[in-house]
Amino acid sequence: MVHIRLASGADARELQRLNDLFNGINANTFATIRESLETNVKEVVCVAVCKDGLSGFCCAQINASMCYPAPYAEITELFVLKERRRQGIGRLLLKYMESELAKRGVSHLHILTRKDNFAARSLYRSSGFVETPEMLLDKD
Repeated sequence: MVHIRLASGADARELQRLNDLFNGINANTFATIRESLETNVKEVVCVAVCKDGLSGFCCAQINASMCYPAPYAEITELFVLKERRRQGIGRLLLKYMESELAKRGVSHLHILTRKDNFAARSLYRSSGFVETPEMLLDKD
């Protein structure tokens, strides 16, 4: 059985472990993760809880602009432990996140993923997202 809920500062240690698997060892510190969970009002984080602990997470950033009447959001991270994949957890995380963002007035979502991430793209399309021809430009 999987339960999806909002993350809290108490989840920071397990989220650090999952983030290390997702983004590389020491991608972020325990203290920074805990602080972000407790103070970052622009980010929403939900977690998938199984009997043996957290098995995945989803993060979204809420943005507002004077150009648009309602805030929009970007789902920035979605991760499920390898051994828990293909069990519907990613879909449950997305559905929960969409519901939580709607409660906060968000009516439009973006997701950015790699072109070669076929499993993620399939999940997103099957969840109602549409691939667009936009081009992402980066600068450090």
